[in-house]
Amino acid sequence: MDKKEELYVFQLLHFLVSKYQYQLVTVRQYKQDKWLMNPAQKDYPIIYLTSLDKEQLALKMPSIRQVHQVIAQLTQRNTQLLILHTSDDAEIQRDTSCLVAPIHPGSCEEEAVKEHFEGIGEAVYDAAEPQKEVIQLTHSLEELQAASLRKLKQQGLVQKMPLITTVTVGICMLVWLLVALLSSYLENDIIAALLGGAYYKMNIISLHEYWRMITAGFLHLDIIHLLCNMMALYSIGKVCERSYTKLQYLMILIGSIIIGNLFVFLTEGNSICLGISGGVFGLFGAVIVTLFADHSIQNPMVKASVMRLLVMNALISLLPGISLFAHLGGFVAGVFMGIIFSKVPRWSHLRIHVTISFAILVGLSFAMASKLDLIEPLDRQIDRTYYHTVKKLGLDSYAERIQKAYLQYYSKEELGI
Repeated sequence: MDKKEELYVFQLLHFLVSKYQYQLVTVRQYKQDKWLMNPAQKDYPIIYLTSLDKEQLALKMPSIRQVHQVIAQLTQRNTQLLILHTSDDAEIQRDTSCLVAPIHPGSCEEEAVKEHFEGIGEAVYDAAEPQKEVIQLTHSLEELQAASLRKLKQQGLVQKMPLITTVTVGICMLVWLLVALLSSYLENDIIAALLGGAYYKMNIISLHEYWRMITAGFLHLDIIHLLCNMMALYSIGKVCERSYTKLQYLMILIGSIIIGNLFVFLTEGNSICLGISGGVFGLFGAVIVTLFADHSIQNPMVKASVMRLLVMNALISLLPGISLFAHLGGFVAGVFMGIIFSKVPRWSHLRIHVTISFAILVGLSFAMASKLDLIEPLDRQIDRTYYHTVKKLGLDSYAERIQKAYLQYYSKEELGI
């Protein structure tokens, strides 16, 4: 970029940010590009500034249009893109989605832009030391952006911390710490996890501990398991929390954990499971629904990102020790509930069908689960240790229930009674 033309771009940036309260937008794939956004500007809410020559701009137009679509969908202002072009060979170009307006020192050739942004031509001028002027304008822009951010915070317009997601992360970390302390005391990770509420099919069937379908979601095996799930939960959760009410978000998260564990219950043998990944997959499914609802999925960049995440998570689900059916069940539940909670008018009939189908699916699943009354024991040593640990901790009433249930599978000698 020519230093003189770079200066023109920064002069326009400063003019539009200071006088018309535009905000700079950084696009990760194109960090050097200059984008401005102000949803309050009805005619030109999104502006792209460039000093590329006419030929270079023509080559870059497909990617510019893609970024414009993404920003337009985020701001819900799908209007014409304004490109302010400072190159010497800039020409007026217009179509239904884009207007290219040449800007040179002291002049703006496009009358509509000139009338809308009073003084825009005069905002561009030559300087004796262009590079020094650019540095000064950059510092001034940073101060303007900081002041604007402070004002938005005072007005409560800046996005708040995702409350439910943050609280859930805190609960998972606290539960992990408590179970880790219990594990250290008992010197047995598995027994500590079972006492903490891990999913254990044998106890769910023989002791009717259905609450394990929920509590298992907040337990984690070790610090690596915890951190990986918490990073995934926060990344997906904060997006999901913006798209749904707090109650809907909680219903999606808890419902996906339950349905994920229900899928495991119906498809796998006796096993011990724990982790919130089923809930995370549910939130992911619900977020994908919102992308279809507002047509964001039609954007090639968004579609490619979603496909990458789907493939990556599908591969992770196939790894040893990972419950594929917990992930699948959670994802299905998230998609179904996302559609049920959506307010898209064109989906009115779909919502009815999905609601009925989801109710039937859940009802049949629980009906099938309730028919199971015996199961092949997982490990006699685990069951024996669990029983004696409960007794050692002084939980006599619970120990009696365990003894009665486990004697369906073991003799008294095998349980060490």
